[in-house]
Amino acid sequence: MKLNDFFKQIRIVLFEKTFDFSGRASRKEYWSFWLFTQLTSLILLIMSLRAKPLVIFFIIYILILLIPSMAVTVRRLHDVNKSALWLIGFAPFVLIAYMSIFLLSLISPGNQTSVQMDIFQIFLILTYVFGIVATALWYCFPIFMFLVQEGNQEENRFGSNK
Repeated sequence: MKLNDFFKQIRIVLFEKTFDFSGRASRKEYWSFWLFTQLTSLILLIMSLRAKPLVIFFIIYILILLIPSMAVTVRRLHDVNKSALWLIGFAPFVLIAYMSIFLLSLISPGNQTSVQMDIFQIFLILTYVFGIVATALWYCFPIFMFLVQEGNQEENRFGSNK
């Protein structure tokens, strides 16, 4: 893919179809935007780790990309004739992931507010976290397969293949 085409796909997602949850998105459109967001997020994350005041810019950047990312993912699922309802299952995993991070921070030895726990309690927490991660990966695998597979060549219930 040419660099010019790469930036064209990003422009489409960010400026032309930011709030468009209908229609279809090609693999090129989806994965170009995904690569762009991952690279720019990594750069901002590294910068924010070196300069703590930049953390707020990183958080704002992530929040700004939330809607276009959801929109292009929904359109990508539409391209393979799948409903956006496949994404609803992610919400509990996100909440549980935050709870897991909080629980792990409690048992972190470098944490000044860490709670004294015996080995059994730590084992239970780690088992819980592992179970959530394993379940999330099990759930994510089919969605990943939908995102990488070729879209329907013919028209489907979400529109025509452009």
